Amino acid sequence: MAFDPTSTLLPLQPQPDPPLPTAVDSVDPSPSDAHDEPFPSDGDPSLPRVGMEFDSPETARSFYCAHAERVGFRVRNSKSFTSRVDDAVIMRRFVCSRQGRPSKKDPFDLTKKRRNRTSSREGCRAMLQVNRRENGCWCVSRFVLEHCHPLGLVTDLSPMKKLPTKPGVPLLTVPDLAPPRQNGLGPGGGVAQSLLEYFKRMQSDNPAFFYAIHLDHNNCIGNVFWADSRARMAYNYFGDAVSFDMTCKRNKRAVPFVAFTGFNHHRQLINFGCAFMTEESEESFAWLFDTWRTLMSDHKPTSITTCYSESVETAVSGVFPDVKQRFCQRDIFSCLKERLSDVYSSNPGFKPELKHVVKGSETPSEFESGWRSLLERYNLTENCWLRFFYNIRHKWVPAFVRDSFFGEVFEDIKPENMQKFFQRNSITTTTLRDLVTQFDKAMACQYEKELQADVLTTQARPVMRTASPMEKQASEFYTRTIFEIFQEELVESSSFFTESFEEQGPISKYRVVRYYDANNFHVVTYNPSEKILSCNCLKFEYKGIQCCHALRALIASGELLLPEGYFLKRWGRNAKANEFYLNLASDWVNDLCRDAIRLAEEGATCQAVYKAAKSALCKALQDVRYAKNGTFRLTR
Repeated sequence: MAFDPTSTLLPLQPQPDPPLPTAVDSVDPSPSDAHDEPFPSDGDPSLPRVGMEFDSPETARSFYCAHAERVGFRVRNSKSFTSRVDDAVIMRRFVCSRQGRPSKKDPFDLTKKRRNRTSSREGCRAMLQVNRRENGCWCVSRFVLEHCHPLGLVTDLSPMKKLPTKPGVPLLTVPDLAPPRQNGLGPGGGVAQSLLEYFKRMQSDNPAFFYAIHLDHNNCIGNVFWADSRARMAYNYFGDAVSFDMTCKRNKRAVPFVAFTGFNHHRQLINFGCAFMTEESEESFAWLFDTWRTLMSDHKPTSITTCYSESVETAVSGVFPDVKQRFCQRDIFSCLKERLSDVYSSNPGFKPELKHVVKGSETPSEFESGWRSLLERYNLTENCWLRFFYNIRHKWVPAFVRDSFFGEVFEDIKPENMQKFFQRNSITTTTLRDLVTQFDKAMACQYEKELQADVLTTQARPVMRTASPMEKQASEFYTRTIFEIFQEELVESSSFFTESFEEQGPISKYRVVRYYDANNFHVVTYNPSEKILSCNCLKFEYKGIQCCHALRALIASGELLLPEGYFLKRWGRNAKANEFYLNLASDWVNDLCRDAIRLAEEGATCQAVYKAAKSALCKALQDVRYAKNGTFRLTR
């Protein structure tokens, strides 16, 4: 559904477009923002004054241009209004060339090159307005004398044309009489208008489709957000770890595309909503995050990964104060490579050692010692950039965020981002509407791959590598992709030995040491009565899969199976067990939305009918909740 500029949710029913005004420029003929200046009738006759009459608007303009030439400014045409009866022009307004503010180009038009041109507009309010009377003459109805800029020197940068000089007629300068310009949302088109019309058609076909617009300070479209029912339902299943992806916006082609993404139970890229953003201000990001949160019924993620941006960080902290936030490591490493180009070029070993310290440290103390040793070895202890990124280490170094779930199950494989997704699916950037169409087709293929992975998981039996009942237990729960990761952890656990060094009642602590590296060990705590298992490496908290250290300690304690609480449903083959396949559920959502719209239309006719509709809706919602909780048995 469309958002208004104040970001308030609108009803599900699409709203009709407002009627277009008959004026060339949709502004009140008598705006309240201008102040008329009184002029005495016995003043300078060369000065315009209210009440002066002319034979035609062209004559009035010539008189005002002559005045402008004497004073030292230029004139341009502004607003005109037509009659509702015969469409004849009944009002013309001429203004100083510095009136208004610099116009904003259509930010959504990717086919036009952007040029940085200087604008002469400064908000000057000087103007002359003439209205047509019943007798056919044109009378000055408003006149503003004051200018907000120095006079006497014409510095207008707009192109002018010289009219041929005639005897008795002063030399005037007038701009081209081009047809009135229309912005991207005006009648007749524009890139943004075409995009919004496409979204309206999508919403008509799929009532669960949602879009919102955000206006900038010039009342022009600055940002557009949209999400379909598939994205909203995917968030219900896998919205615990979210990434705010701006890689397409920041690549060489500078496509203004951003997305909320995540990963499903097959570790495949999924989409939670998209946006076109033309400005990177804190206000714009706050609007986007708040809009997205409202669409997702205020259901907050556990963690969110964003690009390295102070505006994004502030916006996320304001909208999601309790959500764990971190910066993308690739953004940080790219910044370091750019700021430390001389260090990278003169010390080839610095880059791999830096990544090893950041990614290989499991605890904050291990990172601190490794970082200090690295800086001393390369004599960089006083480097201001390394000091800066060290001060924000809790925002991007894994050792400081491992207590929250981010879903990074792969150690050496980079997760796919939107830029790679665009390249893999050959999504071009001709127009934004075409880009949206291509992206929707690519996401449809992505959903098909998810269904294929579901079928492969249920039909193909994985090969067991051990005789442990724990491996068989995991093979029956996890998807094929996640099971292979768990299987590696279980096999690796055989390279450790354990010793119990502390017991406090039912709680036992184990020291887990690798056979060939006795100096490094991990501490695992296990409470068999409450089935609580934890390791100081925090791999389960960070990735959602139990680590090899904890598995080894569990086996040493005599347990044959992993407690059920350590199998995250989001990694399981039944992660979407409460619903049928996502495409069928999407059809259900659209069907229910259509019924809800019909109920709203019928129920809003009068107060008595409204009360009956409201009561029926509340009862239906209660029955649905009972059905979801198992009070009623659903037939499948």
